[in-house]
Amino acid sequence: MFNALRWALAAAALTVAGYFVHSMFKYSAMIGRIFLSLVYRPDTASSGPVRGERTVILDSSDHEIPALVLEHPGSRRAVVFCHESGSSKESWERYAYFLPDLGYHLVSIDLGSPDTGQEDNALGQWPTRDGVQRVLTAVRWCRKAFREDVEIVLFGVSNGADIAFAASFEDPSVRAVVADGLFSMKEIFREYIRKWAPVLVRPNFFGEKYPEWIVRLFAELGFMRATRMTGRSFVDVEPLLARPHVPLLMIHGEDDDYVSAHHQQVLRSRDRQARAQKHLVVREAGHNQSVLLARAVYEKEISEFLVRHTGRSEA
Repeated sequence: MFNALRWALAAAALTVAGYFVHSMFKYSAMIGRIFLSLVYRPDTASSGPVRGERTVILDSSDHEIPALVLEHPGSRRAVVFCHESGSSKESWERYAYFLPDLGYHLVSIDLGSPDTGQEDNALGQWPTRDGVQRVLTAVRWCRKAFREDVEIVLFGVSNGADIAFAASFEDPSVRAVVADGLFSMKEIFREYIRKWAPVLVRPNFFGEKYPEWIVRLFAELGFMRATRMTGRSFVDVEPLLARPHVPLLMIHGEDDDYVSAHHQQVLRSRDRQARAQKHLVVREAGHNQSVLLARAVYEKEISEFLVRHTGRSEA
């Protein structure tokens, strides 16, 4: 009797373990496919003519990086603008229109892959190491084109914000980062898992609310699967926030349905320097809409942030 019960328990344990392993492969693949198929399409309506001289920056492999450049002669300060997915270098006017008048050189680059236009790039929604390398190439170009001791601010929007923040760790001339719509790719995974796991997973052992360790485990597995499926290295901002970093201005909309209020709180909780940072939340603004709904506040907060962190006198 005892042996029979022991064998029955062992068989049940093996069944549960087998199902768990099966689920890991099945649902991590599903998560990876879902996220690689998502496309964020911003409102890219132009606000008018776009300033800047068109140029090409070459990386170490002689790939061309299209750029727009506004030079401010004699200035020691420059802004490298990193656009959102579905957009292009021309979108700098929408967000950073006031910075040239503050005495900054302005360099806006295209973040699409060297061989594929941004609109055709199915992975354009997600920040990658390829984008980080393009930004670092632009930073090095600024030191040659303007002056070696130039102070550089990276200004990114949405996935461009993630890319800018990641790039800030790799070049000491980067003094600060403005991140409009910064997000955690893994937290987006988690939010979708929390929402859809009770509907899609069969059999459903956990009802309407899955344990957080399950959510986190499958977010990690989905992230890893997406990396393997594409051969790309994606940017994970959460461990970066936990490291010492340059001054960071995070900007979010109160009604952002892409980076929810909970998601924003996750970012702040991960930020090792949160108490020393500025986080601007614009009422009623959706994703990347802060500049549209609170233009004066947007300009004021960014200008004051930049003066504090790139404030030495001009030569």
